[in-house]
Amino acid sequence: MLGLTRAADRVAPSLERSLRPSWPRSVCRVDEARARDVASCFLSAHTDRTHALVRTAYVQLQAQSDRQFAILTDQQGPYGVTVVFSRCREPYGSDRELIDSVRATGFLEVTTAAVDRDRLHPLLDCGVGGVYDRFRAVHDIVGHVATGYGFDRHGEYSAWLTQLASYRGLAGWAAATELHAENSVLWTTQQLAEHKAVLLDPELLTPLGLTSEHRGANSSEEERL
Repeated sequence: MLGLTRAADRVAPSLERSLRPSWPRSVCRVDEARARDVASCFLSAHTDRTHALVRTAYVQLQAQSDRQFAILTDQQGPYGVTVVFSRCREPYGSDRELIDSVRATGFLEVTTAAVDRDRLHPLLDCGVGGVYDRFRAVHDIVGHVATGYGFDRHGEYSAWLTQLASYRGLAGWAAATELHAENSVLWTTQQLAEHKAVLLDPELLTPLGLTSEHRGANSSEEERL
C-alpha cells in the first residue's frame, strides 16, 4: 500500500501538509464567474521570456517541484512512488483508475509532454522526463492520488488549492498559471490552453488562496498582467 497516508519526518513540511491523510477530502467548488475572469486574463496575456519576475517565478517552481518529485520517488523514503514517462496518450481510462492504481501499486505512468510538439512550454523543459513531466507527476500524486480528487473542474480546482500549500514564494504564483489558469481555459472554452509563462493579476487569485508571500516582498511595485 502506498505510504501517502503516513506522516514522514523527512518530508518538507509544506509537502507533508498537502499529503496529510484526510480521506475523503471535501471538494471545493470552482466559482464559475471567477474562472471565466481567470481564463480571460490568461488568454489575453503574452509570454515574455525576458521578464525577470516571470523567469524567477518559474525557476522557483522548477526547483520546488523537482524537490517534491525527489521526495515522492525516493525508494528509501516514505512514499517510494515509481514514475514512468511514456508516449501513451491515455495510460488510464479515468481519474478513478489512476488514483486507485497508484494507491494500490505505487506505480504512476505519466504521458510525456514531448508527444505534443506543437504545445511545448516556453520556459519548462518538455523533453521526456523533463521539468514539465516531473511537474505533472507531482500534480498527479499530490493533487489527485493523495486526495482522491477527480479530473472534473471542481476536482482540479481542489487539487490546485491543495498544491498551493506546498509551494513557497513566487513558485505559488507560477503554479496558479499552470494548475488553475490553464484549467480555467479548458472549463470555459472546452479547448486546451496554449502553454504560457505568465503571472496573472494577483487580484484575481488572492481570493482563491494566493498570498502576499507567494507574490514576493515587493509585490506592490510589480507589473501585473
